[in-house]
Amino acid sequence: MALRIQTSRKIRWEGGLFVTDRNPGRALDVVRRIEVMCDFVESEGVREAVNKYVPVTMPFDPGSLGFDIPLWVGLGIVGLWAALDAFGERGGLPDQQCSRCGKSCIAGRFGGQRSLQELEDLRHLYAHNYAGDADDQYFDLRWRRHVLARGVVVPLLSGGRFDGERVHLDLPQLRFYARAARDVLQRFV
Repeated sequence: MALRIQTSRKIRWEGGLFVTDRNPGRALDVVRRIEVMCDFVESEGVREAVNKYVPVTMPFDPGSLGFDIPLWVGLGIVGLWAALDAFGERGGLPDQQCSRCGKSCIAGRFGGQRSLQELEDLRHLYAHNYAGDADDQYFDLRWRRHVLARGVVVPLLSGGRFDGERVHLDLPQLRFYARAARDVLQRFV
């Protein structure tokens, strides 16, 4: 008995690749929703809640209400990377071996811009490590990084900073990487 999978998307074979969607609209929507998260954290309602509910002995910021902004920024970074990766796969973009890391990565697939190299390294740092902390496994020689290096302070294009062990990012940096992802995806509109 054959298993039949139903899909609303037409899958076609082109040039040795399965292509399901050359329209970047879905990926752009993910980018937009990540930007909306930044808008929410910076909203008047959150500011009012901070002013109303945060004790005077604590910093007057959303972190005092339990919003771990650096963690959410890291998860947003992972989401931006996933949107680019999903579009690259579904849009039939060929896997390009990156000249820097030697693997198929979003920087190699979409043109190698420094912002995408940073996004690739940061995605690994948040998806495979503990909330932005680089450990020995992150710097294992099998995984060549694009811009981050053990023990080296690296200023990021976004205005963030990697201190050699930990990345320091906030909402403006997430907005920067969202703009970079949007700019890349807009080339396919």
